[in-house]
Parts: sequence; C-alpha cells; structure tokens
Amino acid sequence: MLKIVAKFTKLMEKDSILFDEFFSHPNKIFINHILGMLYENDTALEKMVKIYHDIAKLKNNFQIYIRDKSKAKNKEHSLLSGYFFVSNSDFDELDTLFGFLTIISHHAYIKDFYSLKDPNKNFGECYQNSIEFSFANEVIKNAKTFSKFKDIKFDNIHEKAKKLSRYLLLSEFKHKFSYDDFIDFKSLYSNLIFNDKFEAIFSSKFTPSKPIQLKPLEKYIENLVKDEDKNLPENKKREDFRQFVLSNFDKNHSLYTLTAPTGYGKTLTALNFALKFKKERVIFSLPFTSIIDQTYDIISKIYPHLEVQKIHHKTTIQDDKNEDIDLDSDRYSKVKFMLNSFSADINITTMYQLIYAIFGNSNKDNVKFHSLKNSVIIVDEAQALPYKFRQDFIKLCEIISEKLNSVFILMSATMPVINSPKFKEISNLNYFKHQNRYKIKYLDKNEDELIRQIKLASKDKHTLVVVNTIKKAQELYFKFKDEFQAYSINGYMTDDHKLQIICDIKKQLKNKNNKSKKILLISTQSIEAGVDLSFEVGFREISPISSIIQTAGRINRSGEFGGGVLYVFDSISKFESLIYGDLQNISGSIFKILKQKEVKESEILEFSNIYFEKIHTLLENLYLKDSMAKLKFETINGKIDEIMKENRYKKLIIVEPKPNFISDLEQEFFNYKNNDEFKIKEFRNNIIKKIIKHGVNISQNDIKNFGTRLEKVKFCDISYLPFNAPEYDKNVGILKASSDKMIFL
Repeated sequence: MLKIVAKFTKLMEKDSILFDEFFSHPNKIFINHILGMLYENDTALEKMVKIYHDIAKLKNNFQIYIRDKSKAKNKEHSLLSGYFFVSNSDFDELDTLFGFLTIISHHAYIKDFYSLKDPNKNFGECYQNSIEFSFANEVIKNAKTFSKFKDIKFDNIHEKAKKLSRYLLLSEFKHKFSYDDFIDFKSLYSNLIFNDKFEAIFSSKFTPSKPIQLKPLEKYIENLVKDEDKNLPENKKREDFRQFVLSNFDKNHSLYTLTAPTGYGKTLTALNFALKFKKERVIFSLPFTSIIDQTYDIISKIYPHLEVQKIHHKTTIQDDKNEDIDLDSDRYSKVKFMLNSFSADINITTMYQLIYAIFGNSNKDNVKFHSLKNSVIIVDEAQALPYKFRQDFIKLCEIISEKLNSVFILMSATMPVINSPKFKEISNLNYFKHQNRYKIKYLDKNEDELIRQIKLASKDKHTLVVVNTIKKAQELYFKFKDEFQAYSINGYMTDDHKLQIICDIKKQLKNKNNKSKKILLISTQSIEAGVDLSFEVGFREISPISSIIQTAGRINRSGEFGGGVLYVFDSISKFESLIYGDLQNISGSIFKILKQKEVKESEILEFSNIYFEKIHTLLENLYLKDSMAKLKFETINGKIDEIMKENRYKKLIIVEPKPNFISDLEQEFFNYKNNDEFKIKEFRNNIIKKIIKHGVNISQNDIKNFGTRLEKVKFCDISYLPFNAPEYDKNVGILKASSDKMIFL
C-alpha cells in the first residue's frame, strides 16, 4: 500500500499529470464555480474579472493541494490569474489595471494603486522573474479543456505589461483620481469577493429577498400604546412625528437627514420610512453594542420570520431559539457568511463596521461593501461620526447612493453640519421649539459642594451623574452606595453586567408603588446615546456640547416628571483635553453663554447648531482628498485606523463569568480537533466570539496593577481574569488602579 501511495505522489509531482476534473474548492467543480458567479446585470469588466480570477487554480500544484492539504508547494493562484486577465483583456489601461488589482487582492487586502509598479512584482522592473510564469503553459493546456477558455492566450503578456508599466509611470504624475474612482474600484472588487464566497458556500447564485412587508411594523407601533393612552401628549407627539416623516417620502430621492429631539421614537420611524423604498435590505448602524442588542431584540420580535442579524465583534452564531449551538460545518459557513456580509434582510451593526465597509481595504470589509447596493442604510447618532473624516463620509454617501442605488438616512438629536445640498431633512425642526422637558444650567461649585448638591437632589429625585473618567465614576459610586440606591455604568464593565443594571434601573423607575426609593446612577458617557432611561435631575461634568445635550436626553425623557434640570459643572476628572481634544476647545466659547444664562430645551437646536457650525468651519475638511487622488487604499485604511483605534493602548481581558467557563470551552475545542482544518478554524472562531462577549478593554497601566495572575485561553492568544478575581466588581467593573492615568469611554 505504501509503495502505491509513494508512486502516486511521484506521479502527482510531474508536470504531465492529467486530471479527470478540476476543482476550485474542496469537491467543487472549477467551471461550475465560475459560471455560478456570473449575472446578467454584470458589466463586461465584472464578468471578465470573475471568469479569470481563479484561472491559475488549473495549475497542477493547486489541483494536488485541493486534494491533499499537506502538499501546499506553489499553490498560490491570484498573481498568475491576474496576468492571464491582463493578457486576455480588451479594456483600456485603467480598467485593465483595476481588474488586475482586483484579482491579485481577492484573497488579501487592497494595496495602493501605484504599488503595481513596485520592483520585482506586478508591472514593476524585473516583474518577469516571478516563478508564476513557469506555470502558464499547464494552465493554458488545462483551461482549453473548457469551451469558455478555448481562445485563451498568454503570448502577449510581456508586451501588455510593458504598456501598463508605462501608463502607471505617466499616470502617477499627471492623473488625479476622484472619490468616484475609489467607489468604482471597490464596487468591482466587492462584486468579485462577495459572489466568489457566496457561490463557494451556497453553490448557487445570490437571490435577493422580496421587499420587507410594512404591516408587522405598523401593527407593532399601533400596539405599543393602549387605546386609552393614545391621546396622552407624549404618545400623540410621537405619532404626529412619525406621520410627518412618512409624508416626506420620495421614492426618487436617496439622501436624507432626520433630526428630532430624544424620545420621539426615531428608530422605528426611520425603519418605517426605510421599508417604503422596498429595497433588498436595511442596514442599521448604531454607535454602541448595547444599543445594537436592544434594537435587535425589538426588530427580531417584529419580524420573527425574517433574517434579522446583529453584527458586531462580540456576535456569536446562534440558532432560531437564540441559543449558542454547535452547527454542522455547512450551516455554520452559511450563517457566518450572512453575519459577515450585511446580506440579511435587516442588518443591525456598529458604526465602526459601516465605516470600515465604506473606507476599508480588507477582504472582509469589502464583502460588506457589496451589500450596500440596493439597500437603505440608516446611520443613527450621526454626530458620533468622527469629525476628521465626516465630510469624506458624506461625499462617499452621495456617490454610493447614485452608483449603487442605495438610500442613506442620517439620524440624530444633535445633527452635525451635513455640507451637501443633496441631503433632505424629513423632520419638522419646529418640534424643538415646543420642547420643555428640561433646562441646562451651569453649576459653579467645587467638588465638595457638588457632592453635597448631588446628595441633596438624590434624597427625593431620581438622579443621573455623568463624569468623564471611569476612575471618577467608580470613586463617586463608592462614596454614595451606602447612603443611596446607587448604580454605576462604565466601560470597564462587561456588557452583561451593564445590561443587567439598565434592566434593574428600568424596573425601579417603573415601580410606582415604591415612590420613596430613588435611583442614583453614576455613569461615564456610556449612558449618552440610545439608553432609554429617564431621570428627574442630572449632573454632567463639562464636555463638548453634543455630549451634554445627549446626557440631557436622559432627563425627564417622556415628560413624566413635569420638568427636569441638567446641571453642568466644571472638571473634577482633569483630563478633558485628552478625552475630547479639539472638541473641548470648540465648546469653550459656547460655555460662556451657558454661564450667563440657562438654556431651555426649546433652544437646544440653536445651541447645537452653533457648536457644529464651529466644528465644520474650524476642523472639518476632506481629510482623505490627497490619498484618494492617488487611490492609496492602504493609506486610507491606515488613516481611518488612526482615528478609530481608540483602544490601541488597551488590551482585551476576559472576565470569566462563572466557574470553569473557560476550561469547559477549552475542552469543547480539544474534543473537536479531529475534524479537518477548515471546520476546526470555524469552530474555534465561534468559541472565541463566545469568550469575548465577556471581554473588557483595559489599559496596560491598570493591568500592571493586577494582583491576580492573568490566565491564557489555551487555544488562542486571549487573557482572562479567573472567576471571582478581586480585581472585578460586578457593580463597577474592573477596579481602577491608583494612578494619574485616566481611562474614559
């Protein structure tokens, strides 16, 4: 038997080997995969890129590898496939280069456009030394067994490469690309990788779902309010708002802003508006994972029979009963694709994921980009878009809506300047003038006086205190916890504990039989957006105006307390410039107004507009313009990274939620190790997501002060605090070290 295997192996290594059939993926016929990716509405360029993207998988080494993963010598196929595309292309130089870059990047990330002329690769000097050229003849021989490739050629590759090299050299100095070119390339690239993955996993063409029915949503909204409560002012206000927004529907328009005070039901109203377009899907972008979970719970209840997916870094794959399960490999791959591609009917995700889908250069980000096509994209809390690239984002929204037949709806109670006449406001801004739920007042007190004021308020009022650092939030919690029914929410707590505290507070606030028991919540800015809690009085440490207004949205939210007050006090955390940077400086001149007179809720829109006008005038520009001009895909991604990677000085630490939680998962993983490498990888990834649901990003400085030794998860590079470690308190999270370095969220 061993002799036969050895003889077979020797034969396999010869160039002359013949295969009865060619595979593109394990047990998948090559030509079926290629044909399964082609669609009638593909452009000529898209079709040809798809036809040639895997052509070099016909080389013998790849066919050996796909049958036996231990034989991985010279199995790569992207570069040679790219050269075959070039050799057979009749497109102009730019389209040919776009096609080539798409193919060589389809298993990796997109490189800067002009890297195509780097020495020793692609079309740079000495490119012809690539070992890939030695496999061309066997690819041609094998390809000609298919009618699709009967006219395949490669003898002109060096002539074409020389021409493209000259084009690249001249173009770099003479040509400036536009934001449109950026989207054109990403459309081509994402079309390939989305359909490549989809056909490989599902063995069929992608078929869009039918438009989502409005009736279940409308019925849910109607049932939210009992008949006898429909005429209550707050309920009538929400319904009037919804009807006003819906009256602005225009199927021929695609760019909208929706600006309305907190508590008006923007989320369901926006979904109602979005569904009227009858697009293939809805993508909901929200700034925090806790709000995503909350929104997902509501929408999946309204549409139990639709594909409603929540997509963030802690999402695990679940069954229909919302329980974690061990899926078979085939179904796991399908569900994983739905999660990673925004291709469900309703996708609820983070602003982070949407930003990288639009700007990112990785394969996984651009699978999502493809799903922006024929979609409605709702961006909630639009003020949370980083101001440095906010104008770039707006410009790309304009282009995507036009080229991909998409609709964008930007929502906020504090809308930043959207410097585009193409965006249409669909709310009535006069709603702000009729609001009288709260006032914002400046409180000129030192810390001791402030604490006395908080104590006084907390005796007979539900009270919210928001400070700028986790350390200060924890200090205040321990100061108040013995005297009041105190709670804390901050970024050093696990999501489970934060959600549990929010649920406990909601129950207490709704308990009308216990009016004497008042809630005191000490929070960081984690409370600011999307958390549906309402307090009688609030205290907010000085911060940018937008953050103060967001905190004010938690005061007398539904008008149930008659009137509320938010007091703004001077810094007691002392790290505002590190936390808020330029935004704090912009706010300085506006605070002069607040120190002179209180601001009523009816004046908030004007107050907010002054702030965002200053940001727009002094800080905003087309941040990525120069990088776009050279199509520097890696550079653009890097610049977004610099702004978005707030956690670069932190480390993810898992807080073990119960005894043996990690060891049980480790055992589960090692019991699975006899499967093939692809199944093991998928299983491992899902277990990791189960683990990081209990993760917290901790500063390196605080980790150094841990007394408990961190343990390592045995099958991945993740550290965890064992169950019941003294460094974690479920009431306040990871206990801050005694340090001058602050952490904020």
